[in-house]
Amino acid sequence: PLTARPGDPAVRGNAHSCLSVRVPVHTIFDSHPEGGIAAIAISHDAKFLATFSPLHQKVCIWRWTSAETSPVCSVEILPQFGFQGYIAFNPRDHRELLSNSTTQVIFYLWVGGNGRLLAAPGTFNKAVGLFSQSLFHFSSTQAITGTLDGKVVVWDAVCSPSKKRTACTKPHNMKAVKVMHLQKDGITVLAVTDHNFVTCDVKGHVKFYDGDLQLLHWYSQFKLGPIQSISFSKKPACPTDITKYPTSCTLTGHPFIVRNFVLATTDAVVVHVRPEGMKISKCLEEPKEAVHALACHPSKPLVAKGSHCGLLKVWNHQLNRYLVSRIFKGACLRSLCYNHDGSLLAAGFGDGSVCILDSVSLEDDCPEPFQGSSGAVTLLSFSHDSQYLASADENVSVTLFKRVAAGEEKVWERLAALHAHCKPIRTILFGVHLDSNEPRLLSLGEDRLLVEYDLPHSVQDELVVLRRDRIEQSAIPKCIAWYPPLTKEYFFLTANDHYKMKLYNVTTNLCPSCASLRFQPRMGKCRPRV
Repeated sequence: PLTARPGDPAVRGNAHSCLSVRVPVHTIFDSHPEGGIAAIAISHDAKFLATFSPLHQKVCIWRWTSAETSPVCSVEILPQFGFQGYIAFNPRDHRELLSNSTTQVIFYLWVGGNGRLLAAPGTFNKAVGLFSQSLFHFSSTQAITGTLDGKVVVWDAVCSPSKKRTACTKPHNMKAVKVMHLQKDGITVLAVTDHNFVTCDVKGHVKFYDGDLQLLHWYSQFKLGPIQSISFSKKPACPTDITKYPTSCTLTGHPFIVRNFVLATTDAVVVHVRPEGMKISKCLEEPKEAVHALACHPSKPLVAKGSHCGLLKVWNHQLNRYLVSRIFKGACLRSLCYNHDGSLLAAGFGDGSVCILDSVSLEDDCPEPFQGSSGAVTLLSFSHDSQYLASADENVSVTLFKRVAAGEEKVWERLAALHAHCKPIRTILFGVHLDSNEPRLLSLGEDRLLVEYDLPHSVQDELVVLRRDRIEQSAIPKCIAWYPPLTKEYFFLTANDHYKMKLYNVTTNLCPSCASLRFQPRMGKCRPRV
């Protein structure tokens, strides 16, 4: 669905302010049911929306303030024009639009229900690079396109006397009239604010130009990745101390006054910039790579998540906000686990190291991380009394850490490790012995072996195995969990890739019950966790 919100008449000069995440006042359902919306723009008077659907390359104009559910104008684009990833209105005439792919710029003119388009000729006598974004000039008939080579292509209305009259009307007379090498770094974003052009690039720099594309000022101190978007405040700049603004790079050297703005980067960082006094604040930082690790707090509505880029964040899912975060530079988070009272959080990394953290501050509970193995740590588990921590890695080894007394304090130490399996380990699980409150440790592998370890007799560099039991014949076990204490006997539950769940007696490891899951073909692949 397409959702819109009316803009404040006082701020309609800023297209970004006319769309918001507040309460929607109008929704157009099934605007592009065939392929969704890849690009959207709003006209300067905030009355019309332009949308682009990628599947059938269709551009639609919507009068969103009316009750109509069909576009007032639409046009389909031929596939050879490329995927149009950006679209924009002419700020001086909502009947004119442009869009661009990486190799082609298209100009549009629509009147009533009819639309005309022109794919502007793209033949140049020099390499210009791939197109990124395009904009109409705010005070002339020109348009500009930024490229990933740092160049700007200037388009203008050109008509030769030898051409027919029909070919000299918009959009048929838009041609490239100039190519300017504006900067060294590739331009990723083009914007307009207060009659100035703004470029953002792959180095995280922001530059301001006047209407003649003369440089006014630039910001290069943000230390950001490639910028994906920029949005300026709807309120004009109101300086309280003009000396706190940077000076422009023109001959006059006057203070360069600009509105506050927000930047978003391709590596999932959003920052707010206040030019007066040069105050930069980070609004949001999300994982820029895949999330491999999740852990739920045992008693609070908190979820810890770790990503491949080393970003660890704790999220309150009731308040729907993040509480604390930490970045492990150059590290890859692969597993997370809270202890049973939620005071500690263990983190396993791709290089085989393990960190034990304070769950509130995410500060190290141990001075140095443990180098448990040479393979990525895929599983972590605490004992019920938080005296033991076990990890499993991609090299099919189990590593045991123990909390020991060191003077008046207790510290963690790496006790021992063992290659207990010959195929990937699916689960490591702590439990409690029936006749005591001592912890017990189990591991389950794809080699169909359930291994129990003798924790009391395990010493430094020697992890003792108590028993090994083969629990499957042909199926591959995927996970194991303790059965709730509903009976006098003690059981654990396993699930395998044959869509079967089995109940085992803890003492005898016999299987008194087995259940096949119904409708298994509709469930997809067998889940690796219980």
